[in-house]
Amino acid sequence: MSHRSVLVLLLTVAIGLAFGEINLLKNADFELSTFSESSGAWYANGCSATASDDSYTGAHSVRVTNRRGTWAGMSYHLTLKPGTNYYFKAHIKLQNVPTHDLTANTQVMVFLQMTSGSKYLTLSENKVMQPHIWQAIGGDFTTPADLTSARLYIQSKDASVNYLLDSSSLVEIPPLPINWKTTANATIDKMRKADITVSIYGHSSTKDLIGVTIEVIQNKHEFGFGSAVKASAMTNPQETTYQKVFYDNFEWATIENFLKWRMMEWTEGKVNYATAMNAVDEMLKHGTNIRAHNLFWDRKSNVPAWLANTTGQALIQQMERRINGIVPRTKGKVEHWDVNNENIHGNFFESGTGDVNITMWMFKEVHKVDPTVKLFLNDYGVVKDRYSTQDYYNQAMMFKARPDVPLYGLGIQAHMHSSIDVSVVKYRLDQMVATGLPLWITEFDLDVRDDNSRADYLEDLLTLFFSTPEVEGIIFWGFWDGNMHAPIRALFTGSDVKPNAAGRRYQQLFKRDWRTNITTPIASGHASLRGFRGQYTLRVTKAGHTLKEEKFTLTSKGADLNVTVSGSGNTMQVSHILVG
Repeated sequence: MSHRSVLVLLLTVAIGLAFGEINLLKNADFELSTFSESSGAWYANGCSATASDDSYTGAHSVRVTNRRGTWAGMSYHLTLKPGTNYYFKAHIKLQNVPTHDLTANTQVMVFLQMTSGSKYLTLSENKVMQPHIWQAIGGDFTTPADLTSARLYIQSKDASVNYLLDSSSLVEIPPLPINWKTTANATIDKMRKADITVSIYGHSSTKDLIGVTIEVIQNKHEFGFGSAVKASAMTNPQETTYQKVFYDNFEWATIENFLKWRMMEWTEGKVNYATAMNAVDEMLKHGTNIRAHNLFWDRKSNVPAWLANTTGQALIQQMERRINGIVPRTKGKVEHWDVNNENIHGNFFESGTGDVNITMWMFKEVHKVDPTVKLFLNDYGVVKDRYSTQDYYNQAMMFKARPDVPLYGLGIQAHMHSSIDVSVVKYRLDQMVATGLPLWITEFDLDVRDDNSRADYLEDLLTLFFSTPEVEGIIFWGFWDGNMHAPIRALFTGSDVKPNAAGRRYQQLFKRDWRTNITTPIASGHASLRGFRGQYTLRVTKAGHTLKEEKFTLTSKGADLNVTVSGSGNTMQVSHILVG
């Protein structure tokens, strides 16, 4: 590469990244092969660093070898502002993994020096990183008010691991503007609504339409608003209050525990299908959509105890039995399956089978049994924490690159607390948006002690999620304090299951602000309306009497409703309503 080309590349990096962000790092693409601490850029700390022609972008990356410890690797002395949110990102390719392992643990660290002391921050941790693939690493952090210096570095928990590093960036996370909700609500109106036109034909004069009224009543949202439920409570005649509150406030459900393998088959060969499937069947009678959670769970502590020491072909046979036992029973009844829960935080099935891509096999096997159900990854540390945002992005892109693997979307757990800046949550969420895959917030709750503050933060986060077009649904991880691991996070409380401040705020959004119910006269014979997408009833009335009702679905394409009437005055009738 010529000196001019290098200058142009460095200038491009310096000017900024997507969305006008300014990259604060020098030699961010490692096109210059000087890696000394005096360079004021990336330097080799306790290792050897040489230029490599194997690059993610540009002509070169840096090759890191001869690491003298866990901490050893590429480092950077940062110049940062106090009290500011930053996001670091780079691309890494592991050259090897520890002997007898399939993957390696890789971390991005920051050492902060303050007038009050010092501390180490883990920005990200890729626990099960595969070798020989370019993958993203990084995360966000907030500098303390009394910051004096900072050093960023890349480490792997095994010093034998060598790696390539390329395409690094450090940017300030822009704070959301004061009027961000105004912009969000405009996006909601544009992306979540569609046009409805109602036209009346067959009348001889507009006078015939005096007193004619149309009611456009939304019965169900296209967007998924739901909650996790206790399976036994949905069929217990003693828990009708719990059931009624659920059906009145949610349209999707996740069986919290009794579709998990460990809970269904506590003893090998004795599978309890009834508890979950009876609940599923009962909720289907009420028109509830079901997310099935989860088929497998990749952490050893969450697999059936009797399975914990099973390996090789015996483990694969057990996995096949699990798939062929439950998936035919849920076929045609559930919309989604979380296939291998928390896969980037565990590797039980990978280690047990010796197949680093066993989760892809799971997806394909489930799809063979039920080709219609939408299959999801589901993980945490993505929007609540910074640790796994980029790791989840990596997994999504690896799956997406395999057209034979039927991944539909990404489930994002979101067990939130009030100390998280909404600007940071949005920035993390945007990393998932960049995958181009549909997103679901699958386990949402808030650990905020003050009820009114929790209501405000709930509205902020729901508005953020609902205004992100790629997000297709939000599932609360429970709603009643009588049946939640953390009762403080509930929306409804007490033996009478009444909404608290957060619950009332949710109801305001779900039942009123984000739902369409319009009653209007139609004396002109034509009405142009706009409504939230979903399932509706059109009711035509005259003088308070219902002439006809028709159900229709409002999609992004809109809905044209043509009402044909006959007669006039008190003899007017609606012969039919054509939905187009």
